[in-house]
Amino acid sequence: MDTIKLKRGGREVTFAKVQDKFAVRMKKGGATSANLLDACRTVTECDIEHLDFSPILKLNTFSVLDPASLDGAMNTLRANTKTEFVSHVYSLKESHNSEVIPTGKMIIQFKPDATKEEREKILEEFGLQIIIDLDFLSNGYSVKLTSESKENPLKIAEKLQERKEIDTIEPDMAFKMKFLHKPVDTLYEDQWHLNNTGELVGCTKGADVKAEAAWDYARGSRDIIICLMDDGFDLSHPDLSGPGKIVAPRDFAANDYDPNPFLEDDDHGTSCAGVALAEENGIGVVGLAPKCAFMPIRMNNMLSDLYVVSMFQYAMNNNADIISCSWGYADDYVPLSTAVDAIIHQVASEGRKNKKGCVILFAAGNDNVPIDGEKKGTEYLCAFAAHRDVMAVGASNSYDRRSSYSNYGPELSVCAPSNSLSGRGIVTTDRRGGLGYDLEDYTYTFGGTSSATPLVAGLAGLILSIDPKLTSAEVKRIVMETADKIDLENGRYVNGHSPLYGHGRINAYNAVKRASKEDEIPNVVSLEHQANKPIPDQGSVEDAIEVSKDAAVKGLEIKVNIKHTWIGDLRLILKSPQGIEIVLQDRAGWNAHDIVKSFRSSNESAIFAPVIGVPMKGSWLLRVQDTAAEDVGTLVNWGLSITY
Repeated sequence: MDTIKLKRGGREVTFAKVQDKFAVRMKKGGATSANLLDACRTVTECDIEHLDFSPILKLNTFSVLDPASLDGAMNTLRANTKTEFVSHVYSLKESHNSEVIPTGKMIIQFKPDATKEEREKILEEFGLQIIIDLDFLSNGYSVKLTSESKENPLKIAEKLQERKEIDTIEPDMAFKMKFLHKPVDTLYEDQWHLNNTGELVGCTKGADVKAEAAWDYARGSRDIIICLMDDGFDLSHPDLSGPGKIVAPRDFAANDYDPNPFLEDDDHGTSCAGVALAEENGIGVVGLAPKCAFMPIRMNNMLSDLYVVSMFQYAMNNNADIISCSWGYADDYVPLSTAVDAIIHQVASEGRKNKKGCVILFAAGNDNVPIDGEKKGTEYLCAFAAHRDVMAVGASNSYDRRSSYSNYGPELSVCAPSNSLSGRGIVTTDRRGGLGYDLEDYTYTFGGTSSATPLVAGLAGLILSIDPKLTSAEVKRIVMETADKIDLENGRYVNGHSPLYGHGRINAYNAVKRASKEDEIPNVVSLEHQANKPIPDQGSVEDAIEVSKDAAVKGLEIKVNIKHTWIGDLRLILKSPQGIEIVLQDRAGWNAHDIVKSFRSSNESAIFAPVIGVPMKGSWLLRVQDTAAEDVGTLVNWGLSITY
């Protein structure tokens, strides 16, 4: 049965199984999602992809390429001793594009006349364990499934809703959150590259960078400076100005500090800048990183080696975090000089205030040729894009396919939405007045890898706004590893890389989520020991747990179960393998009975500070001291969970 009808909030809803997705929760200290993924692939020999992880619910979501392999994959994971819960993913028939996941818990409300015995019998019949009484819901309980449960939460709910003892029964379901941040800038609805709903002619839904979801994490920061080197910037444009927006402007063409357009065709830089960081101010357009600061550097139309060196030195000396370059040599084949190669390497390695390196991006080029054609036996070389320390950016289009002009090859890092012959152009800032690409202050026809590159620069700005301690190499890796693999039929992906798309079309939501470390699953070692050792009156008892894992302690939790008639007599001491002792509890609790408690470093950082960062391998010892006469007890069991 692939559909189940249940009552939710008094209304009937229909849940249908999603045919290619399932969810898994691992036991505490169990396998990582990667371990389970490998195990499942090995046993079922099916193509499985890890989609998402909810740190609050501890739920991993997976997909299978072949729906016929879904049940086999789920059964494999159910048999894995390190999994706690495996479930189908469901959709709501009454809702569009919905996907929900049972959490393994339920809300059950008995009728007032249901006896205690009837309630207990139902809980036992379906293998349900009470978590907590719900004081806000009369006769209501939060319960969870156990190993005695023979069916999934939806099937249990379907049966229980027909029982006379039950008032309401509702599985706890995890619903996708709707991200609410949406700019009110007047042209935002036309900026399909940020949020492509598919409603515009010439667009495919989802062919975008997932900006709205990313903005719930970050919209940039004035502390992060994006430098654009280009032909000129209309700094009086309302979308490129604002308090603290402009930082260290420079004109290397006129040798002054006014990079505003000078020549009749100085239009390119203004449009590039809007893609990366146009202000969110209620008018016009918005950039991917609207709150980032802007370092505009105007260039000459001739590039000497020392001229290029000077621009990069200026950007580094003025603490640029990101450098976006939508240009290259006009000639088909010009290798970088030793000096230019070296300065790019230095800026990428040593730039920024914290010397973590500038994130440097170059457009791959618009000639539909190899980035480094010499490797292919042709005389093409986009030397800047081929540099080992930069991100080479190609272009995809509003249909999530390659823009036919975009250069390609193994050097390509990622692609980003831009224009194409049949798709939509990019809507961005334009030079104001009668000059520029259009007569208005905005253009609807910008494109090329010139537009794709500052879009990736904006993403780098969001990432560094979340974690400014990242190195340039780490930012590059995050952008590439979180990109979406598009056009799988024609992309020719090998080991995650396509010569046409690089590592894929950037996904800002995935990238900022990775930068925030929200989807990281902590590594945990959990061990328990059944001690059953008596605690002598005015004496002490010790018990040890051996840890074989060799890693540094990031977090620690100690659980103790002590039977004692006067816990105010007791002192609890933990001793690390290095001999460091910390006092967990010192004669607290007066005449209360028993200690069943967890001591966590997350709650008591000062107490645990001496053992955070030490090697975890070796013998961890718990000492229980009785400091006063008359009362005795037993150390029943204890355990420790170490996060590393």
